[in-house]
Amino acid sequence: MLLPSTYFPTHEENRFQHEGDVARARAFFLEHRPRNLEYLLYKRYGWMNAHLKPGQRIVEFGAGSGLSKEFIKHDGFIITDVEPREWTDAVADAMDPPFPPGSVDVAIFSHMIHHLPSPAKFFASVHRMLAPGGLVLIQELNTCFGLKAALRAMRHEGWSYDIDVFDPDIVANDPRDPWSANCAIPELLFTDNAEFERRIPGFRIEKNTLNECFIFLASGGVVVRAKTVELPRFALRAIDGLDGILVKLMPSIFAMGRSVVLRKTEAG
Repeated sequence: MLLPSTYFPTHEENRFQHEGDVARARAFFLEHRPRNLEYLLYKRYGWMNAHLKPGQRIVEFGAGSGLSKEFIKHDGFIITDVEPREWTDAVADAMDPPFPPGSVDVAIFSHMIHHLPSPAKFFASVHRMLAPGGLVLIQELNTCFGLKAALRAMRHEGWSYDIDVFDPDIVANDPRDPWSANCAIPELLFTDNAEFERRIPGFRIEKNTLNECFIFLASGGVVVRAKTVELPRFALRAIDGLDGILVKLMPSIFAMGRSVVLRKTEAG
C-alpha cells in the first residue's frame, strides 16, 4: 500500500514551523495581504455570503486567526474560538456551544471539523443550537491522494479511515492527542449524502461539492507557511480554472477541499 489507511505524525515530526500559531498567521496576513493566500481565503469564505440573510445571527466556531471577517460581511456575524483571542467576539466550544437552543441561524465551520474527537456528538450539539431551518456552512479538507501525499511529506497532520465517524462512542482523531487532526473525517462524513442523513438525523444536505488543489498549494498555507511565489490575479484565476477541471475529472487525486451546506430539519 502506497499510503497507509491510518497515519498520525507526532508534533515533533512536523516539518512546518509555527504550527498552530494563529496570532502570527493573522499578523502576517493583515500586514502583507499575500495575493495567493487572499485568493484562497476568498474562495473558502466568499461562497458563504450567498446563504446569509439580513437579521440573522451567524456564528463561526474555531475561527482561529479570525480572517473570515475579511470575507464575510454581515451585521449579525460573530466569530468564536475555544480559546480567548483579542480578535474574536466570544469563547465557544463547538462540542458544547454556549448558545441557547434554537438561537443561531447559521453556524460556520472552516477547517475545524477534522479536529473533532466525536463528529456525531458535535452535530447533535449543533442541531440543538440552530434555529428551525437553520444552516450549517462547512469548508473542509478532502483527503484525495494529492493531499495525503503532501501531508505525509510534511508530517503535518494525519488521517485514519479505520474508524466509524458516525459512532458517538469512538475517538475519531489520534487518541494520543485530543487536539490532533484526522483529515479523513470530512471525506468519511460526506462521501455518501444518504448515509450522512441516515446516521446524523436532523440535517439535510443542500450542497456538497469538491474543490481546491493547486490554488491551495500555491497559497503557502493559512497558519503554517511554505515558500511560494506571489502570482498576479489572472494567473490565480487560471489555476483556479485548472483546478475545476482536474477536480471534476479526477477527484480522488486532485480534490483537496469540500464545501457543504446542511439545513436543520426535524430532530431524528
